[in-house]
Amino acid sequence: MGLRHLLGVALAFALVTSGPAPAQASAPVTPPGTPQVAGTQFLSATTVDLAWMPAATGTNPIAVYEVYARRLGWTYPDQLVTTTTSTWVFVPIRGLRPATTYELYVRARDTSGLPGPASAPVTITTLPSETVPGPPVATNVTATTATVSWRPPAVAIERIAGYDLIVPPATPTQPIQIRASTGPSTTSVQLTGLRPGTSYTFIVVVRYTDGTQRSAPSARGTVTTVPSVPPSPPSDLTVTTLTPTSATLSWTASAPGDFPISRYFTYVNGGALGVSNPTPDVRTVTFAVSPGNAYEVYVRAVDQAGIYSAPSKTVTFTAPSQ
Repeated sequence: MGLRHLLGVALAFALVTSGPAPAQASAPVTPPGTPQVAGTQFLSATTVDLAWMPAATGTNPIAVYEVYARRLGWTYPDQLVTTTTSTWVFVPIRGLRPATTYELYVRARDTSGLPGPASAPVTITTLPSETVPGPPVATNVTATTATVSWRPPAVAIERIAGYDLIVPPATPTQPIQIRASTGPSTTSVQLTGLRPGTSYTFIVVVRYTDGTQRSAPSARGTVTTVPSVPPSPPSDLTVTTLTPTSATLSWTASAPGDFPISRYFTYVNGGALGVSNPTPDVRTVTFAVSPGNAYEVYVRAVDQAGIYSAPSKTVTFTAPSQ
């Protein structure tokens, strides 16, 4: 065998055995973990609130949680019903069908768009639409009071213990505020202590005798109280005594509007004094000043409904130097 042939074989072997190095395997990307459904509340004909414990973070941070509804007994694909960044709070699920059984489940999706596994489903059956009380309706509305009534549900899933008139929370994390409660045969309440010219929103829920369950909330109702005539502005505001370190003011009483005068507030250079006049009969105030400083003061009356008068005329003065 010739030398040239041997050199060619050796070169070919070298090219085969010394080719490019294999690429390094990239680190595996771990998806988010599995959320755990914690519970439901406020089940209605078309809504339910769902809460879950957060999923473990994978390679990338969790961007969003997706809630899906699977309608049992139907061949429809699972429906994405809401997305949220919330955890540990009850998230409202809307748009469900009355008297229908669903499986709800949650999955996390990270910032790269990679989804994690779905949680174990929780099964719910929405209520018939007749189980919800009617929306609250206001009558006999005054500046500070109103009668609120509602229609009882046509169908009760359990024995009714009573009703709660509730101020709905502005966000899912806020607790509900029960404004009034009644017995099972009472479907109206008299509200007092309202502010004149103010709108209030309420819902009604049924309390059942098991002590733990409430119905879904009614549609919202709004009560707007009658505007009140405020007190007149205090008049004749005068600086009666002025020293380098204190000033005393006096004024003539305001005329009451729809409610009696409760007290007066004095404002110095735009800010209210820390102490107001405790009774309407006290129409003088003394406060500290600094020598050589200029002051602008005015007074406002407030009535027993919490309605303020317009400001009195503004009085300006300069404390004398010591």
